[in-house]
Parts: sequence; C-alpha cells; structure tokens
Amino acid sequence: MDRMFQTWSMGQIELSNRLVRSATVEGLSTEDGRPTQKLIDKLTELAAGGVGMIIAGTAYISPEGQADKTSTGLHGDHVIQPLRRMCRAVQQANGILAAQLLHCGSTAGAQMLGQKEVLFGPSAMVDPVSKLRVEALSRDHVLKIINDYGKAAARAKKAGFNAVQIHAAHGYLINQFLSRSRNHRNDQYGGSVQNRGRLLYQVYEEIRGAVGHDYPVMIKMSAHDGFTGGVMPEEAAETASTLDALGIDAIEVSAGTPEGACAGGWDHIIPAPFTEGSFFEYAALIKDTVQCPVITVEGWRDPLKIERALESIDAVSMSRPFIREPDLVNRWAGGDLSPAKCTSCNTCLDLISESGLGCIFHEKTEKLKKR
Repeated sequence: MDRMFQTWSMGQIELSNRLVRSATVEGLSTEDGRPTQKLIDKLTELAAGGVGMIIAGTAYISPEGQADKTSTGLHGDHVIQPLRRMCRAVQQANGILAAQLLHCGSTAGAQMLGQKEVLFGPSAMVDPVSKLRVEALSRDHVLKIINDYGKAAARAKKAGFNAVQIHAAHGYLINQFLSRSRNHRNDQYGGSVQNRGRLLYQVYEEIRGAVGHDYPVMIKMSAHDGFTGGVMPEEAAETASTLDALGIDAIEVSAGTPEGACAGGWDHIIPAPFTEGSFFEYAALIKDTVQCPVITVEGWRDPLKIERALESIDAVSMSRPFIREPDLVNRWAGGDLSPAKCTSCNTCLDLISESGLGCIFHEKTEKLKKR
C-alpha cells in the first residue's frame, strides 16, 4: 500500500496520505449556520481516524444560496468564532480541514424550496427537477454572488480552515452556468464553453484575491452531468484546463446531477450494486489535461483498487465509507486491507434529514462497544 500512504502537496499544504474525505451534507448545524458540537465531534473523529484531508459539508455563501436548513454557513461574521472552535478541534486531532463553498442556485432541499420566495439561475425556465419557476440572474446579481464567494472564503480562512473548495458540481449554481441545459444566456456568461465558465473563473479570481496566493483553493466539478445536454467530459476538460492555468490547487472530479436522473441518466449518488470508481475515467481525462493534483471520487471501497488508481491519479476521495468507519484509514494503515464495510445502502441519506449525519451500522457497533 505504498501509494496510498505517500505524502503529497496541495498548494502550501503537505498531506500525510492520499485518502480524502469528500464533502457530504451533514445536517448538523444550527439554522443560522453555526456548527453544533455533534458536527465538531464527527469531524474530529474523522481526523483521529487518519484521513489525509477532510472536506467539510457544503457551507452556503449567502442565505439565498442555502440548499439545506441545517447546513453550515459562511454567510456572515457571526459564524467565524464557532467555526474557529471546530477547526481547532480537528487540527488538534492532526486533521487538515477544508471548507466547501456553495451557492445552490435553483437546486435545494424540499424544506428550503418552501422557504424561498424566488429561485434564481442562469436563465429563466421551469426547473427540470423541482418544476418550480426560475428567474434569470441579472448581471449585477451575478457580480454580487461573485463578491459573496470572496467574502465567504475570507471568513473560512479567518476561522482557520486549511483550504477552501468551490462546489461546481451536482446541479448547483456554478454547474448550472456550465450546462447548456440550464444556461441559455446571450451575454458574456452564455454561449461558448469559455463563456459558460466565466462565472466560475471570476469566482475563483475573487476568492484568490480574498485569501492570497499561498492559501489552497480547490474545486469539485462534474465532468459529466449524467445526460446529453448537460456538461460533457470534453467541455469539463476544457474548463479544468483554464482553471489550471489560473492557478487552481486541486480538482476533485465527480459526475451526475439530479437533472441527469430526471432525464433518464444518473445522479452522483449511485446505489449498490455499482462499479467501483465509476467516475475514474473522467478524472483520468482531466488529469491528462492539467498539471495540478486531481482527486477521483465515487464508489471506492477496495484498497487494492485504490492503490491501482493512484498509479495515474493523485488522490482518492470517499464519503459514505467514512460515515460507517471513521477510522477506516487507520485500519488500512494497520494492515487490515479488507474493503470498506459500507454497502451503499444509502440509509445515511435518510438519517441526515432526520437527525444529521450518521450510519445505523456504525451506531450499533458503537453501542456494542460501550456494553
């Protein structure tokens, strides 16, 4: 397992291994965006379990961009101090913690959709997933969102996060601008691949200006939206190449959108049975296009397969396996190379909406340990 446990660099950060916790909705923050102690404990447990880098669940950059009622916020200065406590706890457990920045656009959970007076996106349309009316963002509104990203990144750095990640995947606002299906604009933000990527590039530049050149800025992007008409691999590779030239520090490559599932294709959350590393070919395509580190995500369970993937990619990220086994990396490092116990039953998704991030099997194991 030499490759999994090699150090690697992302910007100015040196990471102890090539296993990354991919961001997931945690549902463990207060309604004004502050992390609860339960969230702090969950992330600290991951750090103690040996994960090379933890990407925390989505943090909304503005109330308008909030996707879930109990997600973490980076929308105001009131969250800085509680997030600082969270960052310190994770780092004291030897963890590296990144914040994932999000504006949801017209894609949000049912509770939030019910609270939003207006949904915004790149173009006026009926949202293909929610079937609700979407209003087109004006140019001034776009510029405000770009500014909100910069302010949110500055708050993340001030709170003590080691890095930030731009969420540009899975049908949220930046992904909507990149997609021909959602973006019908005829101004500088629509048309060609380069124009559809303009919002993303301007967001990156705004964040870079806010945090400086030595602070790591990553992206999570969809390399295939899961249906014809959305983002396709060749377009994603072009976008990734531009980001690489601008100075992005790492690219996590995912795929699939809720719109893809509605169109007869696929979403990013793939239930069992699945092919391990389902999106690896897209990460490999982008790796051939860029110089910066590339991270592959989706369905990884077997350390032997991960080791082979690392022959041509920089790191592997997982989410659900770490929900069930927060100490998975330490288990593999200790010589137990049996695959992750997660079966992708996706019961954790139900738990997130009911009581916050968790796994029924992990909770049962913990109760037995305490007996």
